[in-house]
Amino acid sequence: MFLDGPAALHGTGQCGYCRRGVFVFEQARSIGWYEGNLRELIHLLKYDGFRPLSKPLGRILAGKIPEPEGAAFDLVLPVPLHSNRQRRRGFNQSALLAEELSKIYRIPAGSKDCVRVRDTPPQTGLRAAERRKNVEGAFHVPRPQGVQGRRVLLVDDVLTTGATANSCSRALLEAGAKGVWVATLARVHPRKVDVL
Repeated sequence: MFLDGPAALHGTGQCGYCRRGVFVFEQARSIGWYEGNLRELIHLLKYDGFRPLSKPLGRILAGKIPEPEGAAFDLVLPVPLHSNRQRRRGFNQSALLAEELSKIYRIPAGSKDCVRVRDTPPQTGLRAAERRKNVEGAFHVPRPQGVQGRRVLLVDDVLTTGATANSCSRALLEAGAKGVWVATLARVHPRKVDVL
């Protein structure tokens, strides 16, 4: 589920990929489309290192996330960066957002429960099929007992084709997570990306 509610998605509340079961995660929510002011704010956080933005953006994101039916989330996890990229950037913007959501929901945030084991090239500029191949097998859960039977809220900055979130979710589910829900600041509009 994305953005402004069912009206934007032909009355269903789900995009076509979710209706067809393309993704292994339960659903995804975003604050808005990856454009305009939201895009500028994400760039300030991610590329310009303006870390204080993670607090208000995290609070706004928390307001867009419905809890899973019948229960609350058990764990908040950021989509991990490979250690090389995190060292170059100095931080993981998704981890900053996950920490804020952890405080709001009063549930643990894990930073080592899922790791990126391959230093994949950036997804920018890749077609959807290339994105899926690029992140295939890129994630690993080193301690499965940390996620087993838990409802995981997976946090990232931008959802483009869903390939990264799906690959990370697959690793978590294979390690025994009960379910994975995805929260991102923004969603790239399907008209602006090759989704095949």
